[in-house]
Amino acid sequence: MACADYSKRKSFTFIWKLENASYCWQSNSEFIESPSFTVDEIHEINWELRLYPSTGSDNIGFYLERQDNNKGAETVAIDYELAFLASDGTALRALKRKSVEFRKGGVTGSYEFVSRNEVFTVRRSVFLPQDTLTVRCRMWKSVGEMSKDVQCFARTRIAVEKRSFLWNIENFSTLKDKKETYEIKFHGKGERLMSLELSLTGGLLCDVTRGMVSDETIRFKMIPNYQNMKMCTFQLSVVDASKNTVKCFQHEFWYRDPCGSKDFIRFCTKSELLEKKSTYLPNDVLSLRCECAFSCGSMLQEIEATNSECNVVEKKNSSNLNLDKESEFPVPICILIDNLKSMLNNSSLSDVKLKTKRQTYPAHTFILGARSPVFKCMFSSDMKEKINGCVDIEDLNDNTVLRLLRYIYSAEVGELEWASATQLYEAADKYQILSLKDVCSSHLKNSLCVNNACESLVLADRHQDEDLKVFVQDFILRHGEDIINSKEWEQLAETHLKLAYETMRLKYKEKLN
Repeated sequence: MACADYSKRKSFTFIWKLENASYCWQSNSEFIESPSFTVDEIHEINWELRLYPSTGSDNIGFYLERQDNNKGAETVAIDYELAFLASDGTALRALKRKSVEFRKGGVTGSYEFVSRNEVFTVRRSVFLPQDTLTVRCRMWKSVGEMSKDVQCFARTRIAVEKRSFLWNIENFSTLKDKKETYEIKFHGKGERLMSLELSLTGGLLCDVTRGMVSDETIRFKMIPNYQNMKMCTFQLSVVDASKNTVKCFQHEFWYRDPCGSKDFIRFCTKSELLEKKSTYLPNDVLSLRCECAFSCGSMLQEIEATNSECNVVEKKNSSNLNLDKESEFPVPICILIDNLKSMLNNSSLSDVKLKTKRQTYPAHTFILGARSPVFKCMFSSDMKEKINGCVDIEDLNDNTVLRLLRYIYSAEVGELEWASATQLYEAADKYQILSLKDVCSSHLKNSLCVNNACESLVLADRHQDEDLKVFVQDFILRHGEDIINSKEWEQLAETHLKLAYETMRLKYKEKLN
């Protein structure tokens, strides 16, 4: 009989990383399959994992399949576990089954393994650090024991191409019925990837002083090449006369209807822009910053390593992520990090400065751009930061900027208190350094207490961090009277009444359920 304590039984473990996971385009019965792997001690049978992202519903399916083109007995019984892992290797969601019989070509698992909304939205930072989903399959013999622990590591990368460009609409004030078009083509090819159209549409608007008035609304349309496009994220911003950007729109699209286009935004009227012509229409030119990333359906996958060393390896590297601190990086990478850290203290090769209210810090555009998409956008276009060679960050204190630079150059955070973690969290969100934001969020969760819960809730809500927000709200509900009767809660109710109401409403929802 199989031993009930799975932690003491030798197993075959397959860990699979799906990179760029948010660009999954599959729906309904479509799935992503892992690289095939072989379990030698179970009749040398070949297996694979299947993920059903189900973009058309709110479920992610997860299955284990025995491939039908291999040898072995017609029917094989195994014990197995399927799990989604956090960055520290702990199981976020798991399904364990005993004595499951697999025929050749047999598939088993769960169509409702986990909520898609939970993975891609509510707890995204936990399930998808750096947009990578890590899954694990462990297998045991139903009868007898394996002779050794074996670990196999694989990865699949959804190919994603990113574009960032400036679209200038000249003579905007005279624009009438004519459509302005911008075509995006494949690199190295003349083939069209997608087109953007800007046009004006008439309509009646309600004006407080003039009543119903006629005005022209700015309208955008995206026309993709459906033969190539599977999924796309798109962000549109207006660039003002000072080269600052104002985000207007951000969305993601899945392309399934080969006959349609995406009429996706009306962000303001023509008169609104003309009223602020000196700000948004210098020289009568409307400048739009467009950033898009898209997948055309290609994927790269490989088996990275198979390790059949025994228990020492499992303790040190059970998830291929949770390593001993002293050996966290191989020696060549340690040397590289030391070299990058030395550049932080060496101003001779710097080509940009970060300026706070009190200090100026030399830095390097190529390093900042590689680590932050915000810095990359600054330095890859004719924005004032690139022209002046200086980035003003007067909203951050010197300590936070130093910590931010240290992480950018070395991936080191250092010791954090609650206040410094809060400030660094806001800086990481501002410059879209998601890995640092996750580190700070984890520290805030661990430091959560009655005195700082309300401030943490406001922070999470302001930065639209649903994972942190849900965590803090749960903490507040569990410490109800201590927090509700505090001065911090009274202040929250005065300054953020809607947020306080939303949190208290959750308490009564729990009772109803």
